[in-house]
Amino acid sequence: MKITSTQQGLTLIELLIAMAIFAVMTASMFVAFDSFQKGKQVTEASAERLKHYQLAFNILARDFQQMIPRTVRDEFGSETPLYAVRSEVGSDIEFTRAGWNRSPFSKVKRAELQRVAYYLEENKLMRGSWRVLDRAEDTTPDRTELLDGVENLSFVFYYLDKQKAMQSVEVWPPDSFKTGGSGNATSIPEREFLLLPKIVEMKLTTEDMGVITRKFLIANCFVDVYHPNDDTAPKGGGCES
Repeated sequence: MKITSTQQGLTLIELLIAMAIFAVMTASMFVAFDSFQKGKQVTEASAERLKHYQLAFNILARDFQQMIPRTVRDEFGSETPLYAVRSEVGSDIEFTRAGWNRSPFSKVKRAELQRVAYYLEENKLMRGSWRVLDRAEDTTPDRTELLDGVENLSFVFYYLDKQKAMQSVEVWPPDSFKTGGSGNATSIPEREFLLLPKIVEMKLTTEDMGVITRKFLIANCFVDVYHPNDDTAPKGGGCES
């Protein structure tokens, strides 16, 4: 007796259809995987950029919140000291801060005060810091890049006028506070050199985040101690407990 088989193979058309379906599925999976990879890269880049912003603002807050009324001598040996806080054009700032801790294991002796500056250079937010307060002719600052992609930098300073109303200026100290006095190495500088603003506002125009504004409260009692409009303020410094 002859046995016939009912099994049949794929026809050419069926094979082509199967290959086309497989190709479409493969392409769809590749597109989905590529989209996922691009999304991951964008997310990681954004997270890294955000980390840089957070680090920069933490450093800024640390410096501004420890601002103190301490003048310094410039590198030219001038008898007129540099202001405790100065911003001559409103797009940079230089001041003295406390809290520059020294490691107990360090053999180098130095002050716990530090002179720092912030300015814009080639679309980069830079931090300058001096290892000494009173500078010599060969004293140069250490420069650190905090942020790139910064298109503009500006500062606004808030203070109280004679009527105890809050005012703002783009340079510090205000012209109305300047008396033309000077100090030297053996005398206490005029109060105008020790003035601190109550609030410092910083504006950054960045390529990716647009305009960013941060305000730093100067939490230092010397803000009121050396205020020129308060005749009852002690002139020798110090804070009431």
